[in-house]
Amino acid sequence: MFPTVLSIVVLASGIAALFWFILRFSAAKIAAQYALLADKLGLELTQPEPVMGGFVRPEPSLYGKHAGRELSISAPGKGLQGTRQMETVLKMELRNKNFAAQLTRAGLLGGIRQRDSKGMARWKSDHDSFDSAVDVRTNAPDLWERILSRELREALMKLLQAGKGNIYIGGGVIAYAELGLIADAVCRARFESVVEHLLELAESIESHSLQSP
Repeated sequence: MFPTVLSIVVLASGIAALFWFILRFSAAKIAAQYALLADKLGLELTQPEPVMGGFVRPEPSLYGKHAGRELSISAPGKGLQGTRQMETVLKMELRNKNFAAQLTRAGLLGGIRQRDSKGMARWKSDHDSFDSAVDVRTNAPDLWERILSRELREALMKLLQAGKGNIYIGGGVIAYAELGLIADAVCRARFESVVEHLLELAESIESHSLQSP
């Protein structure tokens, strides 16, 4: 009996140690990508200390100003909509608190993601490739028509397809969210691209808002 118990204890300890090293390795990869993003974007990096002996490692976060706008990147502490799926969210300041829109990938899942669009009607661009790929809801369709240049339309479509993410605009914030964590160079580069495209989108929203009657 005793040797059997001892074997179980040794096996459990080995599994726990392996899990600890996997967590440490994964956390180190994520921290390295956030450090590169902080340097690239000029943001402050916050790296919480591990707890529970290193078995719980909170995700890092970034905050500061980039191109004159408040900007943050973080992973909410709980799973998405009650699941265990982690989501990384980039938020950028928008100097128009009234305009609202949501962009998701089109299709059945896109419709599900638009459940919290608060009754906003779907906007269509009359460009089949875009409308079949992206579901846009907005409270100001006429303004959105002016905001979205051909180049910006194509860039946002490719962005949502590449990261399988969503864009939410409202209350003076533009937010980009995608499932998963920034754990490799490909994902980091995509978030760098997100920043540039959202800057362009923010500037277009603001400039066309000023031109509104």
